[in-house]
Amino acid sequence: MKIHPTDLVYDQLPSIYKLLESTGFMWFVVVITIAIAVWVLNKLWYIHSIPKHLAKEKGLAQAKLIFWLCILGLFYKPLWVLAVLAIVTDWDKVQQWFKGAVS
Repeated sequence: MKIHPTDLVYDQLPSIYKLLESTGFMWFVVVITIAIAVWVLNKLWYIHSIPKHLAKEKGLAQAKLIFWLCILGLFYKPLWVLAVLAIVTDWDKVQQWFKGAVS
């Protein structure tokens, strides 16, 4: 069943197809994709290393512990959370609490 009689015949592709099939355009897409992936990984690494930098700035005694928790947190995320908690914890109050609990 024909609704409208038509004689349309597509004998040419749209003009954009030549660009999309060109080697230069595909390399452009590959380079842009890699650049975006590198940028995202760089930002993720920056966010991941924030606890390490904060521990170093504050001169915390547990800076090496926080560093290793950040590195191991790449593979097991709860360790990264522990590194963040180790920075925000007031260790002097924790020591006083332990000393008070023991006495």
